[in-house]
Amino acid sequence: MNYPSLIGFIIGVLAIIVLAFIERRINNPYLKSLWRSALFFFSMYVLILVLVFFRWKYYEMQLSTFDLNADGSIGLKEYTDQYRFVRDKVMSGADRNFAFVTGAALSFLLAGLALILDLINTWIKSKNNPIQS
Repeated sequence: MNYPSLIGFIIGVLAIIVLAFIERRINNPYLKSLWRSALFFFSMYVLILVLVFFRWKYYEMQLSTFDLNADGSIGLKEYTDQYRFVRDKVMSGADRNFAFVTGAALSFLLAGLALILDLINTWIKSKNNPIQS
């Protein structure tokens, strides 16, 4: 895991822990909706970073299988089209290098949509039954 993704992962896990501790103190249903969407955001963010990390590790492990004689380098007999494909995936790593940004953007988009839907649902529930809220 590269450093920006590692920092994003640590921040995400710490935010989930903090959100778990403050959950009991929230009584307002609208703040509860905000809490749920924040938890959803950080959970999705951590999940995306972990999935990108596992995908990159899978390609690294797959790359090591092409070294048939285990001498640490790829010889002419081991150099195939499949090796070049996997090597390019590992070496370019653009998706891995920008996973912390794209993961945050995708998580923010999904959490924003979930927040809007949850706020609408909370408003409809409070309008139909004002005593419960």
